Amino acid sequence: MLSIVKRIRVAALLTIFGLAWVPLQAFAQLLPCIPGLTCPSPDKTPPTVSITSPASGATVSGTINVTASASDNGGVADVQFFLDGAFGADDTTAPYSVPWDTTTASNGSHTLTAVARDSAGNSATSAPVTVTVSNGPPPPAAVKRYEETDPSVSFSSGWIRDNGWFGWSGGNAMESQTPGAQATFAFTGTSVTWLGMRGPDSGIARVSIDGSFVSQVDMFARSYEVHVPVFTAKGLANGSHTLTIEVTGLKNTDSQAASSPFAVAVVDAFEVPAQVVSHIQDTDPDMSYTAGWTLGDTTRSWSGWMASISSGPGAQASLPFNGTSVSWIGYRGPDAGIARVYIDGSFVAEVDLYHSSDPRIQAILFTSPPLADGNHTITVEATGLKNPASSGTLVVVDAFDVMRPGTRFEETEPAVSYAGSWIQGNLNRAWSLGTIAESNSAGATATFSFTGTSVSWIGCRKLSTGIADVYLDGVFVTEIDTFEAPPVEGYQDTIFKATGLANGSHTLTIVVTGRQNPAATNDFIVVDAFDVRP
Repeated sequence: MLSIVKRIRVAALLTIFGLAWVPLQAFAQLLPCIPGLTCPSPDKTPPTVSITSPASGATVSGTINVTASASDNGGVADVQFFLDGAFGADDTTAPYSVPWDTTTASNGSHTLTAVARDSAGNSATSAPVTVTVSNGPPPPAAVKRYEETDPSVSFSSGWIRDNGWFGWSGGNAMESQTPGAQATFAFTGTSVTWLGMRGPDSGIARVSIDGSFVSQVDMFARSYEVHVPVFTAKGLANGSHTLTIEVTGLKNTDSQAASSPFAVAVVDAFEVPAQVVSHIQDTDPDMSYTAGWTLGDTTRSWSGWMASISSGPGAQASLPFNGTSVSWIGYRGPDAGIARVYIDGSFVAEVDLYHSSDPRIQAILFTSPPLADGNHTITVEATGLKNPASSGTLVVVDAFDVMRPGTRFEETEPAVSYAGSWIQGNLNRAWSLGTIAESNSAGATATFSFTGTSVSWIGCRKLSTGIADVYLDGVFVTEIDTFEAPPVEGYQDTIFKATGLANGSHTLTIVVTGRQNPAATNDFIVVDAFDVRP
């Protein structure tokens, strides 16, 4: 080794000749690497990494942060996060964390892992963390009603406007008896409902979606039912579609369209997306009336033939229901009075029912604002008051439309299978989409296959209906007597409901027992529809 004095002299000489002094250690680093002598040892130490949040076994929902802790002797380059083995995202700076929208994953068990990497290419994988995703169903899309006057609805020649007698949605409807006349509705969504009329003089229409024939719809019914669903399509691709209605000129053999060789088709409105609606009659077993009501009026073309009428002050009619909205169906006319409406005991509206010209039958008199999803009660009170121009104080309760989340499956859909003897296509009452299946054959079964957490059987309670057994996923649940003494008659009635089911595939089976209440006149069991919530 050179002494300090000698190194100073050497440095001075090098400076004179234009050279710089380089310490021995630095000079050695400029020389080529000699394996085993001057080469540095390669970094073979992997990082350490662990997921710190969420904890293993946690239940998660919504958007959360997945966080990891990582370290390395030479520094961490990045941390990658994986969901069920699939790469999700990475972070290059501590603290290592990425957001995770758990609604993009299915409900149930999932595995999270993190991989840390250093600059030398070493990597390490964390111990897996297992979590349970538990998200509620997404909020239902808001339903929008498109009246027949909306620009999205177009009509060919052969249609006329109807603005009288019946209380159409929005005040008017279009009708046609002309074979080949078409109405087209352009919409965006995955489902749609056509609201029209069923009645003794209604005909048959053909429905196409995006130019392809879907269904032939027979709108015959023995009572007039207006602004009701006559056709529903669901499960469409999420995008733009067109629904086309074509008048065929055909009619049911029982049609009473005597004034013309052809029966009528009505376009009143459309709804997107399709919603679950139960059209509850004034005779329903859940209805209650105080003194002052006359039940069973048949003087006009009421829904289900009958309505309940009052003129006296303070007379109340109430319906408890489960849903998110309700509409009161009744009467406007020159002799109608003023009513008050209460929801869950609280006053919400005063409704003047006076109409100067022709009466409006089955008019939509009141629709509630959106309600919390649950049990509610609507009460209609006759006040005995009237518009100064009115000749009377008449208040009519004809029906209620109850709206609730979910999807309705009609008894004719492939998800419903039948065994034993069933009568299909009964058109005698205000059924959901016009028809039911019924049986009084002991041992006959109707099985509905569905996916969801809740299911309801929609049927009928009246004098002639019997006793059924209900099974869920093959396990007996309950026996139900559907008998109701007259004048009570429940159509589109919720006969059975199961909630809190595991989110998956299930079966609901209805078994006809062939037995009946001693006071019943028959033992028929009615399958009208099924309502499912995700």
